[in-house]
Amino acid sequence: MYAGKSLSFSRIRFAGTIDRRAAAPQVRRTFNLHPETMDSIRPLLIVILTLSSLVLLIPGTWQALEAQTPPTPGTVVTVHDDVTFRFGGVIQPRLSWTRDHLADEEALGFGIRRYRLYTLVDVGDRIGLFAQLEGGAAAGSTAWIDLEASLRLDETWDIYAGRIIGPQPRAYALTLLPLLDGIDRPVITVAWANRTLGADGRTYGAGLRGRGADWEARAVVHSGTNQRNIRGEIADERPARPQGTGLATAGYLTWRPAGVDGLELGGHVGYNRSRNALTRADGRGRAYTDGSLHLYWGADPGSQPVRVKAEAVGIAWESLEGVSDRSFAGVSVLGALGVREWAELMARIERMQDSAPGPAATQTILMGGVNLSRSAATSGFNREKLTIGWSVRQGEGGSDARRHQLAVQGQVVF
Repeated sequence: MYAGKSLSFSRIRFAGTIDRRAAAPQVRRTFNLHPETMDSIRPLLIVILTLSSLVLLIPGTWQALEAQTPPTPGTVVTVHDDVTFRFGGVIQPRLSWTRDHLADEEALGFGIRRYRLYTLVDVGDRIGLFAQLEGGAAAGSTAWIDLEASLRLDETWDIYAGRIIGPQPRAYALTLLPLLDGIDRPVITVAWANRTLGADGRTYGAGLRGRGADWEARAVVHSGTNQRNIRGEIADERPARPQGTGLATAGYLTWRPAGVDGLELGGHVGYNRSRNALTRADGRGRAYTDGSLHLYWGADPGSQPVRVKAEAVGIAWESLEGVSDRSFAGVSVLGALGVREWAELMARIERMQDSAPGPAATQTILMGGVNLSRSAATSGFNREKLTIGWSVRQGEGGSDARRHQLAVQGQVVF
């Protein structure tokens, strides 16, 4: 099959510096329980989760497990001197309990939050291809989340195009799935995506991407939403059917000062005139300007003993007569403390607000938990990880608006 070509395999480490960023979907089975049943098993659930954490804190537990961990994930296949394939992925199984006071409902269940399978193809020194499948409860049916082609211009810059990750809040798709601080991304960034591009943070477009020793930048022109895949064919009966009124553009810049290890600051700004379905108010789509700022000291879980991360996002929609909802803003602050090489405590507080009045217009989200790494001493903190987290989401209007979630989530990068 590979006549005249060499075929070799080696192991590579999954790196957070891959520019074709992303990772996989969720398949979840949820059991809705009668309130009396839930009341009886809730204490048992909490005890099980607590004991599991304490057992993992016993000296020597993780050291014994780490001895069984292969050194690095990922596989490289070389089919020609100029063509290399790299394969890998991530999977996140989860057990979660949720209590929604607003709807007066509870749920307990197991599932796959997300899984992703990626392929990177390098053709010579200048051409790169990146494709990634995603599935799971958070993503729905399995589908291609990333399809990207890139052309390297020099050691710093490349042009990339396809279904891509463009400028956006740092904590969203620009943070690789295996590098999440807690169970999920900050709620303010999820709310931003659901009001702008769509839940996966991707768009169809093209742009310029650069990376230096202490900086990273992106500038992109795109279709405005992850659903707007414009591919008109002259052979179609109606090749120019209206699919929106305009494109979008955005830029992103982050800087890592050389004098302070782990420090990173930056942000993005964009203008989107696609007037896509996510921007609709009173049945009409709206153009908008959006932006974000971030200040990190220790971006990745386990990267340093003390970590602090702050992020702010904002959206301003164009004015429409009779529509009062014209803006969105959110702030998130996280602190993390490494108590062992393989254990990190974390807490996050978030606040977000829509301009429209109502009980859901202003919300506060609290999250606390622990990251426990099986692979910290061998192949990196985030390769094999267990995260236990408790979250509370509080809307204005009293305690009946609270939502609680207790979750235990595993992670394996391969």
